[in-house]
Amino acid sequence: MVKYIPYPNNMKFRQLFPVALSISFTSGIYILIAQHFQVSALWLPYISWTAYFLDGSNPKRLIKQILCFTGGMLIGVFTVLFLNPVISILGPTFALPVIVFFMVLVILLLELVKEADIVPVYFLSYSSYFAYYYGKFGGESATPLNILPEFWLLLMIGLGLGLLTSEIRKRMIY
Repeated sequence: MVKYIPYPNNMKFRQLFPVALSISFTSGIYILIAQHFQVSALWLPYISWTAYFLDGSNPKRLIKQILCFTGGMLIGVFTVLFLNPVISILGPTFALPVIVFFMVLVILLLELVKEADIVPVYFLSYSSYFAYYYGKFGGESATPLNILPEFWLLLMIGLGLGLLTSEIRKRMIY
């Protein structure tokens, strides 16, 4: 993961405040729009928005982040889909630990795929998928598959907000 690019050490309040204000405004506008569309998981775009900054705020890495967020989501789906069949073989005590062992192994080995090697992003998406699915953010009748479009879209909105606010930050500071 690329190191987060902090503000210059000698930044003064009068320089930082307009940046913080504009990003806060963007955040508030997102919440306003999300409420209008009755988005239940208002928190989800903040996961990918934060990851965009933690990965260096580099637009050239956006495709890589999209691949990793998508991959983490799909690995989450496989975990949920494999759970019942594996419970029937290993029982409820060992099924989830065994599945997670193999899924985490896959995620860690994906670091070898240069086009999609941001391992922390996989984990952010993987864990967020469980929070979204088991938290019933897709509704009471949600299935592991029918939540994918909304879940993925919310992650992409966060990346878009990250790109937008990163550009705002760069233009205002540098």
